Order: sequence, then structure tokens, then C-alpha cells
Amino acid sequence: LKLPRLHKLLILIGVNLVIGLVSYQFFISPQLYKIEELKDRMDQLEIKLKEAKRIAQDIPKYRKEKQELEKRLKEALQRLPDKKEIPGLIESISESGKKAGLKILLFKPLPEKPKGFYAEVPVSMEVEGTFESLFDFCYRISKLSRIVNITGVNVGLTKGGTPLAPMLRAKFVVTTFRFMPEKKSPKANKKKKR
Repeated sequence: LKLPRLHKLLILIGVNLVIGLVSYQFFISPQLYKIEELKDRMDQLEIKLKEAKRIAQDIPKYRKEKQELEKRLKEALQRLPDKKEIPGLIESISESGKKAGLKILLFKPLPEKPKGFYAEVPVSMEVEGTFESLFDFCYRISKLSRIVNITGVNVGLTKGGTPLAPMLRAKFVVTTFRFMPEKKSPKANKKKKR
């Protein structure tokens, strides 16, 4: 082939251009795309790593919070007696009334009211005494080691007493609370027997 030198040069440049474009299209471009994907994945992993490091740094704080919450739960549960302690607690309430100088006219335990992990244990009371003795009773109840609420208070004058210390009759409900342990399912008992 006898072509002028310029034409040979242009053909050579054209062939090289075609080879370069084909190489770029089929070999280099996919690799560049993979590199970009890997860079994006690496950025995402770096973000996850930073988050994991931050969480790892907070683990001691979370453990301390968990211990504190467990301690508070234990303290709260200690203030909730179990079933066998309720008679003693009710006796303490009755004794508080007597020590305060109240005449106890009615002391009637009412049915328990389950509320999930605890139950309300209400006692209907009717007492007679001076304002000071009623106040002293409430103070003594507040000092018991267990949680005790007084609700539905209805106070009125009754016969007796003096103008400076009139006799009062009060009706109210004293409510204490008890811990209700989780009931084990029959399936759990069957598994233990095996």
C-alpha cells in the first residue's frame, strides 16, 4: 500500500484512538466504576466504624446506668412486701393508729387489686380522735418502711372533746402494695420435669 505519509499517520492515530476507546469502554471504565463503588462502601464502613467506636466508648456509661436502674428496682421491690409480709404491715398500720391515740372504729381489709407486677392491698378504716392524733397517725404511716397511701379521706366532727380539741371522726382507705411474682406457665414446669 502506497499511501502518503500523512494518511498513514492519520490511520495510525485513528486505529490507536479506536483501540483506546474500546479499551476504555470495556476495561478501564468498569474498573473505575468498581473503584467508585468501593470508595462509597469504604465511606459507609468508616461511618459505621465511627458509630461503633462511639458506642463502645459509651458501654461503661450504659453498664453503670443499668447497674443504677437495677439497684433502684431492687430498692423499690424491697418497699413492696410479698404476700407473707402483708399481715405484719397491716398490723403496723393498726398499731400506728393506736399509738397516735386514735380509737379505731373500723379496720376492714378489702380485696386486693392486681396491677401487673404489684397489687394494691386496701384497708377501709374509720377512726375517732383529735386533729393532733389524726395528724400523728398520718405522720407515723409516712415513716413506715413500706409504701402506704391514704386516700378518700372524709373528716367530720363528732360528740366529745373540747372547743380547743374537738373530736373528729375520719373515714379513709389505707392502701399498701405488694409484689406479685411472675406466675410460671405450665409449659415451663413440664420442661423442668423432663
